[in-house]
Amino acid sequence: MRHLLYLLYIVAVTLLTGCTGKGSDELKDLFSQRDDTVHTQLAAMNIYAYQPARALQILDSAVIVGNLRQWRADLCRARIYSSTLMTDQLDSLLGGPNDVRLDSAQTIGERLLSHDSIKVDLKRQREVLEILAQTDRMQNDTLGWMERLHQLVGVCRKIGPEAETDALRTEGEIGAALHAIGKHEEGMAKLDSVIAILSEKLKVKSEKSGFNELDALIITLKRKILAHGSHDRYAETLPLSRQIIERLDDYETHPGKYHDGSHREPKTNQKRVEYIRFYRSQAQSYLTAALASLGEHGNMLTAFRQIEDGVREATAREHIARYNALQQQMEAERQQAKANRATLISVGVGILALLFLLLAAVVFFKNRTISRKNFVLVQQIADALNYKELYLKEKQAHEPEPAASDPSTLTDEQMFQYINEVIVREKLFLNPKFERQTIMDRFNLTKDRVGTIFSKGSTYTKLTNYVQQLRLEYAAKLISEKPEMSIVQIASECGFSSNAYFSDRFRMYFSMKPSEFRKNVLSPGNPVTP
Repeated sequence: MRHLLYLLYIVAVTLLTGCTGKGSDELKDLFSQRDDTVHTQLAAMNIYAYQPARALQILDSAVIVGNLRQWRADLCRARIYSSTLMTDQLDSLLGGPNDVRLDSAQTIGERLLSHDSIKVDLKRQREVLEILAQTDRMQNDTLGWMERLHQLVGVCRKIGPEAETDALRTEGEIGAALHAIGKHEEGMAKLDSVIAILSEKLKVKSEKSGFNELDALIITLKRKILAHGSHDRYAETLPLSRQIIERLDDYETHPGKYHDGSHREPKTNQKRVEYIRFYRSQAQSYLTAALASLGEHGNMLTAFRQIEDGVREATAREHIARYNALQQQMEAERQQAKANRATLISVGVGILALLFLLLAAVVFFKNRTISRKNFVLVQQIADALNYKELYLKEKQAHEPEPAASDPSTLTDEQMFQYINEVIVREKLFLNPKFERQTIMDRFNLTKDRVGTIFSKGSTYTKLTNYVQQLRLEYAAKLISEKPEMSIVQIASECGFSSNAYFSDRFRMYFSMKPSEFRKNVLSPGNPVTP
């Protein structure tokens, strides 16, 4: 029965298209659909981000054996050329720089627009126009970018209500393009309109709104943030960044509320976590930049720590993904070696070479990750010390010193703050013989009173821990500001009698040796960019 219905459908299509000759490729697609292996196409597109050369080989092989039609393969190639992350590998494959790869994507896309199989299918037209729009944007062809975006909006509207959100997403991109060519008010008006419509759609949640609308809103908010940032209007980016974070928090808490089955929705819990982490990290970056520009350093530090955690996790995931891709490639080559016993020796040598390259790559990525982490950490330490110093100066300038007060009237916390400010200001901690008696003599306190002040009025369990922290932070400041001083001199200057003990404590506190800290401080042109 199923085969009979299938045959009747083919006859009906033949009668409808036979007079004009249109749709012949569609009939060929129907007859060859069993051989046009969807799995082959998916296999290529699942790995193209990290193995573009391998993905192109799969497509070429599928076309040669007849499992994939040429226009379908070209559509995949255009997507790979325009979107892949590993541009160096593709540029090498094509024998030229980035422009060669993007020009190839544009040439293929324009050719596909005139193909019958694309012209009769609006959804395929949409996919080709998305590729062309992205290519024009990457080539900084703003006028061509806008033309493709307008065409894309028109196609989405022809598709119908199911593509309305995609049309709105594209209109938001048009707003960004208008802003880029100097039409600031028109571009902002377009972005505001799209944001308002998408926000309302999510507010009155229905079966036709969900993740697709959420994703479009987040992307449009990002475009507006970047538009404001290009004109240093940072105060206006703060509520937009916070709105993205609030939306993501709600999506993280109530994922079922946004489930709509759209092609953009993450298919697994892991992909949803990665999606939320990616856009939250970007929003926090925008928030941090705005707070820094507006001088809100306290809030900036909090946001920066959140970004640091996100960057470390994202970096680890990226290296793991690339490592797994290399592992898959190596395993495939091993299987080929087993099948070809005649070339076992040569293949074995090749595998050993690959293993050596893999080991070198792992060492390289590990060292690069460590270098990046150290570079970022050094900058954070320097910033934190500067902010701490500025905070103490501001406090001293605006708050009266309780020196004249009776120490017995001060709480433990107040007394600790006062003692700490004096010790830091006068650098008493640099005295190698600094101890409890020093504080007792300097502030006219009893031994028990000093013990109570530190145990109940501070976070330090021991006086030695407090003194050691001040010395180490001062050492880090000297390393940053006085490159002419040796590590031994700095250790002595900071009150450490043993250079080995100083290096060990410094490594425990800052997660790197003093020499490594100095290397990162003295290398502003470090090739490892944080």
